[in-house]
Amino acid sequence: MAPRGVLDVSVIGGRTLKNPDKVGHGTDPEWNEQLLFTIADSVEDVRLRVHDGDYVTDEEVGHSSIPLNTLLESGYEAQIEAHPYDVSRGGDTYGEIIVALHFHPEPGHDKDQD
Repeated sequence: MAPRGVLDVSVIGGRTLKNPDKVGHGTDPEWNEQLLFTIADSVEDVRLRVHDGDYVTDEEVGHSSIPLNTLLESGYEAQIEAHPYDVSRGGDTYGEIIVALHFHPEPGHDKDQD
């Protein structure tokens, strides 16, 4: 059975992000956002979508899929320090997003108990 608990996702910022639909240079935004997700079933990855800051169209720059298998496989508390992940759309890469992950297992829930 998959481990249960809380996944703490820290979205720190981006590196050389660029909107493929607009001409211009990449940007390096700093978000420092913290997101918490309850993990109750088998989860393979976290998928994050990056949108431009344009208030008119709010177009998607791309998305990033972060595999969780190494983080969750032990069933115990674990973390991945800040790491860059590619932001892609249509098979092309449009920069990176910097993300840190921390898994907090549910108290008293060991993956081998079930």
